[in-house]
Amino acid sequence: MENNEKILKKLYTTGKREIQPMQLIPLKFNFNELFTRQSVALGVITYYFWKDVKYGEYLLERVEKTGQTEDDNPKYFIKKIEKDDDSPEENDMKILKDFLVNSDDGSYSTCKKYLESYPDTLLKWFQINKTQGGNGVAQWISWTELSLEELDNA
Repeated sequence: MENNEKILKKLYTTGKREIQPMQLIPLKFNFNELFTRQSVALGVITYYFWKDVKYGEYLLERVEKTGQTEDDNPKYFIKKIEKDDDSPEENDMKILKDFLVNSDDGSYSTCKKYLESYPDTLLKWFQINKTQGGNGVAQWISWTELSLEELDNA
């Protein structure tokens, strides 16, 4: 990951701001961190779910946010994250907190408990959901609430 940050820093300082993941391979960049994959039909078909990834002070942000690609490599912008900019983690945590705080009293009590006791775990699950193409916060919170209740009652 540290090597990836050095590569992005070099590209950013030389003015290269838009890039495709395949262009990073010759630079010894581990571009496998940019996607998750899911195989179907006994592994014959593999779908790639491309995501935004932060490496130190640099963010590789997808140019096109809609849909998933199977074989197409999306374009990315290399962005330098300034100290006062919110990181992707902070933005995602803000989304979770805003939704749960603004929900009715008594609703999503298990998720609220996890937000207080295990915020990093809840955030990681939410980010994994986003990388799999799920952007609906309400739907994800409802599903997570049911799953966490089941785990707590087991």
